[in-house]
Amino acid sequence: MKRTRGFTLLETVVALAILALALMAIFDLNSGAVSNHVYSKHLTVASLLARSKMTDLEQQLYDDGFSVDDDEESGDFSEEGWPRFKWRAKIIAPKTDGVSPDQLIGAIFNLPIGDMGDLGGLGAMFGGSSGKDGQGTNLPSGQTPAGGGMAGMAMGMAQPMFTQMVDQLTKAVREVHLTVTWKEGNQVESIDVVTHMVSLGPGSDRNGSATGTNPGGTNPGGINPGGINPGGLNPNGNPSLPNQGAIR
Repeated sequence: MKRTRGFTLLETVVALAILALALMAIFDLNSGAVSNHVYSKHLTVASLLARSKMTDLEQQLYDDGFSVDDDEESGDFSEEGWPRFKWRAKIIAPKTDGVSPDQLIGAIFNLPIGDMGDLGGLGAMFGGSSGKDGQGTNLPSGQTPAGGGMAGMAMGMAQPMFTQMVDQLTKAVREVHLTVTWKEGNQVESIDVVTHMVSLGPGSDRNGSATGTNPGGTNPGGINPGGINPGGLNPNGNPSLPNQGAIR
């Protein structure tokens, strides 16, 4: 009788080692997938919480107005049911100290500044011309650069306007930095959101100042329901004739 030869001990140990390595790789892939799923969920929650908190901050600033200096607030999302998520907001006022009207013109209209004096950008915008270091262009005697007189007058008129613009930007514009943090194992994760707000004063939000149409009021165009049809026509299409339903 012929006996069937089985596996040796060495072959069995090698097969078990290969199986163990494969199982470890599968377990590592599964744990990584679960970890990525949890991180994605927390990132989605943080994004939604940041969006909600940014909306609250915007409405608060619209209602209360902007503070003169920078402001900072912080807290958590316990009321929303996520106490492990923290938030910190910084409301930053624009730093316009030392910003001249000429620098503002250069930044807005992308004009060269720095080599033409304090009002060089204004002069370039209004058509004035000057050489480097304030020296005029080489023209025959008795002639002035084109637009030179108009540029000087326009610069004098525009300087107070842009000075007022700088002051208005300081009062009406704020940059809001919002950071939402949470712990992911031993690491602290965060998401940053930045927006810019423009407000003309407390209660100036367009959503709060918009007035709707009262029920029972006139329709768009000032036509009441049941009134005269557009063009003065009755339902039969005859102009200047009374409605057929009004004749007894």
